[in-house]
Amino acid sequence: MAERLQKVLAGAGVASRREAENWISGGRVTVNGKLAVLGQRVEPEDQIAIDGRRLRLERAAPDDLLLIYHRSPGEPLKSDTAAEGEVGTTTYERLPKLRGRRWLPLAPLAPTDGGLEVLTTDGTLRAHASKLAHEFVSAYVVRVSGEASPELLEELKGRAAVADPPFEILSVSAAGGEGRNRWLDFEVRRAHGRDLRNLLLAAGFEVSRVLRTRFGPVTMDRGVMRGRSRELTQDECDAVYKAVGLPNPFERAQKLRADSRIAAPTRPVNRGPRGRGTSR
Repeated sequence: MAERLQKVLAGAGVASRREAENWISGGRVTVNGKLAVLGQRVEPEDQIAIDGRRLRLERAAPDDLLLIYHRSPGEPLKSDTAAEGEVGTTTYERLPKLRGRRWLPLAPLAPTDGGLEVLTTDGTLRAHASKLAHEFVSAYVVRVSGEASPELLEELKGRAAVADPPFEILSVSAAGGEGRNRWLDFEVRRAHGRDLRNLLLAAGFEVSRVLRTRFGPVTMDRGVMRGRSRELTQDECDAVYKAVGLPNPFERAQKLRADSRIAAPTRPVNRGPRGRGTSR
């Protein structure tokens, strides 16, 4: 089935869709040896090249990766969000190095927040996850100053329902702390860290930390220290793909190879003159 070129490039994990559009407009992409144009549709057997180097889509899918990363609060995701003069402190600089692909966050944290980041090299997975992220259940721990009574915690659920934009608190509970610092556990849907921060500020709390500990089927691994990452297990990968309604990467890779395979012409068997075989 023909697909738009920029979607194919994004699905291969080599660029975001916007970057792919810029590459096409800049004349960096060719299809079957001819300059590509925006909106062009390509078939699985078409030969796509970037800066003259052929993109082998049929080999990209089996190598797709998923990992979790423990991000520190305030750590910039990439260099254009880092403060001037900072070196070696971005998330991308601390991830495993890739050749010909890039890491894509499924639901990036705000710069002020920390905790669980889930990243992939599969652009198709990232696109589906972005559309469905608001339906995933996420978990956060938030550090506030001061005690929160059980009555106030229950009241937060109602306040979340009428917030702008509204979101759902599935559960909230006190999780200990030291001195005036207290931790609150939240399970939410359709909420980001900033939504919880704003909700608690409006309730009169000082918020000093917002950490994500779960995103959909993926939970933060306590063994992953800040600034470190870990590849997801096969079971974890399968759970992520299932959550967004995609087949697991191995099944997709087999389908991609089958769709892009060009049948080779059949060579007739040389049996020599009629009535005589070639065997001796």
